[in-house]
Amino acid sequence: MRENLTDRLAATVAPTPGKIERYFDTHKRAPRGFLLRVTPNGARVWALRYRVRDSLHERELTIGDVKSWPIAEARQEAHRLRREIDTGGDPLAGREKARGVPTIAELAERFIEEALPSRSKGTADNYKAMLRDWILPALGKRKVAGVDRDDIETLHRKITAAGKPRQANSVKSLCSVLFKQAISWKLRDNNPCTGIAGNTEHRRERFLSADEIERLMAEVERHRAMGGHWSDSADKIELAVFTGARRGEILGMTWAQIENLDDTGATTWVLPSRSTKEGKRTGRTKRLPLSEAAVAVLRRRCDERGPGGKVVPLRTGDHIFRAGNSKAGANELEGDWYVIRAAAGLEDVRFHDLRHNFASVAVGQGLSLEIIGKALGHAKAATTQRYAHLAEAPLRAAIEKVARVVRGRTP
Repeated sequence: MRENLTDRLAATVAPTPGKIERYFDTHKRAPRGFLLRVTPNGARVWALRYRVRDSLHERELTIGDVKSWPIAEARQEAHRLRREIDTGGDPLAGREKARGVPTIAELAERFIEEALPSRSKGTADNYKAMLRDWILPALGKRKVAGVDRDDIETLHRKITAAGKPRQANSVKSLCSVLFKQAISWKLRDNNPCTGIAGNTEHRRERFLSADEIERLMAEVERHRAMGGHWSDSADKIELAVFTGARRGEILGMTWAQIENLDDTGATTWVLPSRSTKEGKRTGRTKRLPLSEAAVAVLRRRCDERGPGGKVVPLRTGDHIFRAGNSKAGANELEGDWYVIRAAAGLEDVRFHDLRHNFASVAVGQGLSLEIIGKALGHAKAATTQRYAHLAEAPLRAAIEKVARVVRGRTP
């Protein structure tokens, strides 16, 4: 895209989910190839796109973050680089050569600057924490080319011995990502993480019994009657029970995402790709038909915002719950969930376990894993396979029915 770039535009232009956008400057003082690059998670940098004179190879050099570089200074630096290019230079190659043989700390710095912006904010924060807490203290001063398999195995064993086997696997995976990037940057020719076995991980799955669900729903109703934030949290918990949606999806729900709320049996929750974990990866919109129980929650909230209702009417695009999917909204739900689950005698149940419970109930009712995967918004069938073992009970009952029919008994 082409735009007359300004500092204001650079600070306010909206990122595109799942895609890096480049805006080439049309200002009369802009050098050829000067651009603004915006990543899906909102990182914004000035850059220069150019071709190397001898090879005609196209390259893109990052000038700096828009917060640190006013556009006037960035254009001036781009002009300087352009003069170097026009005389046969390759400034990016010069920058790479100047790095010489980098250390792991230098590799991590470049990784954060150039590769991490394309990841989601949650992934980026997690990567930075693992680099800070584990990888850099152990390997930061080592040369990229000098790290071998033994170094990675030693780090993996150290974290495992500290009682963090899953963290050890995550750190090993990040090391592999780092060295794959180093290979693409021609800083080494192999990955020392290849072939290193990880620790066995067991997924935590907590399903509620019929009695536990009854106790939970009773506490939900009791706290809803208390009004205020308790009523909000009660509605959020019910929606989680009835839809299997993630916490962030429920908190981020808007009225604009609800189709046909007034049509009995036809109400659908349409989640844009940016609102779901799978959608951010695949770019797909999730359409979830809502049960009567879930619709009842939404209609009640809608009525409270109508004429004579308890709450000031909201615009169509507003969040259904106050604060939306913000830190304040998440903290409020987390605090209320601890109180409600304790009152129901379910101290070991996480909010996310309501999603697992939805799947277990669905399996128990004979729904196929394909249908359950669609309801939960799984992009890969393998993700839903974690619930396959739960299908044994309804399968056994079905087999018994067949046996009774074959033997002449009433099915």
